[in-house]
Amino acid sequence: MVALIETHPSVVIWSLYNEDWGAQDIATNPETRSYIVDMYHYMQIAHPQFLVVDNDGWHHISHTGRLKSDLLTAHLYTPDLDRWRELLDRLVGGEMEGTAAFPLVVGDPFFYRRQVPLIVSEWGGFGFPDYGGPKDANERTERIRDFKRELRARPIAGDVYTQATNIEDERNGLIDPQTGELSVPPGLLASHTEEQQGQPQTTKPQAS
Repeated sequence: MVALIETHPSVVIWSLYNEDWGAQDIATNPETRSYIVDMYHYMQIAHPQFLVVDNDGWHHISHTGRLKSDLLTAHLYTPDLDRWRELLDRLVGGEMEGTAAFPLVVGDPFFYRRQVPLIVSEWGGFGFPDYGGPKDANERTERIRDFKRELRARPIAGDVYTQATNIEDERNGLIDPQTGELSVPPGLLASHTEEQQGQPQTTKPQAS
């Protein structure tokens, strides 16, 4: 896969695993963690142009106190705005347990002090109204706007909304898969609001 698409300009991050898929014993098996650490080091040496994530979402690996991932990523799902604020505050505060579905880091002890960029690499997933999700596109737009506002207010390097289109019983999509038409306003998920984008850049005076 790397050989086929390593020169594609849109590919900037590789994740070796996602949510333990294919590495279900990552939290309990030192051999599994050692293998993933070796693969992380291989990617650093063979393909230094990429950022590499060991296991996206949770169960990142700490070895000798160092995170074996270029990004600390978390998958956070809740339809409740107050709970969302709580999860984000826990995340930026470095609380590795009780934030995502599983501990964010396994292996050696690890204390987050912004050593690597912090990413909420999956969020949204509001799903059906029965699960507390939006009843229609307008309500989904407002929910996303509120949740995104909280992300922008915290020192989080980036985020990924789930998901682009509906798939099977997951009804979180923002794009019609047949026409490509948006069901929410353009720019809703932008990292900066229109107000922020329109602000003039200020520079500090240079000493002469």
